[in-house]
Amino acid sequence: MSITPRSGSTPFGRLRTHYEESRAVCPACGYEDEGGEWRVSTTGRRVEYRHRCPSCDAVDRRELRL
Repeated sequence: MSITPRSGSTPFGRLRTHYEESRAVCPACGYEDEGGEWRVSTTGRRVEYRHRCPSCDAVDRRELRL
């Protein structure tokens, strides 16, 4: 039996890992950011993930409302 390690200890951490692994191309300029990091913030009623393109400074956002 093989166990696949899961990054992140919470569902929100795993979602952040998913965004970081699937991030490939900036929607504004087309820059491919292979090491893209998503920042996360929360107000308690929403969780927002943000990625800033290192090439053009465009911000890509994903928001979850709780």
